[in-house]
Amino acid sequence: MKTVVHPESGLRKATLTDEELVETSWDYCRIHALAVTDDEDPPEDLTPEEFWEQDDLDPIAPSALQLHLDLDYIVRRVESGSMSEVHFWVAPATLIFKSVWDIVGSLHSVCQPMELKNLRQEAPGTHLKEPCWHLEGRDMDLRFQASRFTMYVRRPPRYGRRVLRMVERGGISFDPHPFA
Repeated sequence: MKTVVHPESGLRKATLTDEELVETSWDYCRIHALAVTDDEDPPEDLTPEEFWEQDDLDPIAPSALQLHLDLDYIVRRVESGSMSEVHFWVAPATLIFKSVWDIVGSLHSVCQPMELKNLRQEAPGTHLKEPCWHLEGRDMDLRFQASRFTMYVRRPPRYGRRVLRMVERGGISFDPHPFA
């Protein structure tokens, strides 16, 4: 029997990985922020010559880039008859893709809120070893390569609207720690 970390909403795990991709629904998850970060910085005590030597790109080294998304993860949709009576179990979550490279695509409008409609894994090309990922959403379409992803549900799900207020979600955050 599987344990459930939040019985009311049915959330089974507070940390999800690419292994649960087929079990995870991404439809209408609001994206509040996204960032591309590099976790590897050169040591601070280098001479200028040592810094330039360290700064060379190694084409066979894994990428240190990560793609972070701060989103409202819809755990479950609850319909009670009419469309006006649809409620949701929603939780703030951080979705992190590791070893990211070759990001292509578009963000059509950053004035409108972004919503994730689908996340799927595509087969890598013939010369590529890592999986290709495709993030589709309202006013966005991104494709990239990444070794894997992890999603951290940061707070217990709340019942109500599809989009959480900033105070309910703890503001914008890329915190990689689950609530349970």
